[in-house]
Amino acid sequence: MQAAVLKAPGCLELENIQPPRCPPGGLLVKTKVCSICPTDVKMFFGGHRDLIYPRIPGHEIAGVVVKSKSDLFKSGARVQIAPGISCGKCALCLHKADNQCVSIDIIGFTYDGGFAEFIAVPPQSLVTGAVNLVPDRLSFEEAALTEPLACCINGQERTGVDENDTVLVIGGGPVGCLHVLLARARGAKKIFLTECLPNRINLAGRFLTDVSLINPLAKEIKKVIYQETKERGVDVILLACREGIDYPLLDLLAPRGRICLFSGLPPEKARPYFDLNTLHYREITLVGAYGCTAAQNKAALELIASGKVPVSWLITRQIRLEQINEGLRYCAQRKGFKVLIKF
Repeated sequence: MQAAVLKAPGCLELENIQPPRCPPGGLLVKTKVCSICPTDVKMFFGGHRDLIYPRIPGHEIAGVVVKSKSDLFKSGARVQIAPGISCGKCALCLHKADNQCVSIDIIGFTYDGGFAEFIAVPPQSLVTGAVNLVPDRLSFEEAALTEPLACCINGQERTGVDENDTVLVIGGGPVGCLHVLLARARGAKKIFLTECLPNRINLAGRFLTDVSLINPLAKEIKKVIYQETKERGVDVILLACREGIDYPLLDLLAPRGRICLFSGLPPEKARPYFDLNTLHYREITLVGAYGCTAAQNKAALELIASGKVPVSWLITRQIRLEQINEGLRYCAQRKGFKVLIKF
């Protein structure tokens, strides 16, 4: 089979290798679509904390079961696969935080992923509910965006976004737009989105017409938010780009506001940043969010299938596997939104 193998930062090679065998109790899946995540771009250019080389990346996967050694799925089933392979037994798994499992493997990071024609799905993914049937009415392209939406669900559950909240999403890339769509589906009463790239402003503006879109290069964020919230500020800030950490975030929050650090930061920015007295006196909550649980992945697929979170407009380019290096560089230039690899 064809597979893209990441051997070192900047070294992703297309190879013809033997397809994996179907593991006992598991599945062999023919990849139909694998979406490129910003984390894949990060891995390509500079590695990642959880990455083990050599590796077939790709963790936003939808495909068809071609061989099954499980009673849960039959050959021919259309499936979407969450990347986390958790133990299901540790304290974190038992507390429904399987994305933080102490012995987790991650498809595309420590276990070969979807930048290949076939993927072997271990039995543990089936036991923990990390594999879901894709409804016939849903395309593989849409199903492949389940995992990034599931990560957004994690961030918004961590911050408790609901119908009473005014929400600010910082970063209008694909993940930021998914956060907007999800906050809307959760009933947020007002949503702000910041973005400075003209192409993304134009695209988001066409599809997110009920959102207050702010270009920080043209307008002062605090001024716009204070005008539209009667100087109260926002209830929730979802930080969907690493550049956003440089904003005076605490100045934008209402008392008892919540901040979600959704994007990983480079080492030079991952230092103490917030005034702890402000957090104390204004009762600000600061949370992190990384990855998603199997339950959140299932909920994301249901939201997409129901039409409550429409995602097809986020797909701006589709490529073949042999174009993978070009696709990664295209994503790095932030020219569009989601790039899908089709098989």
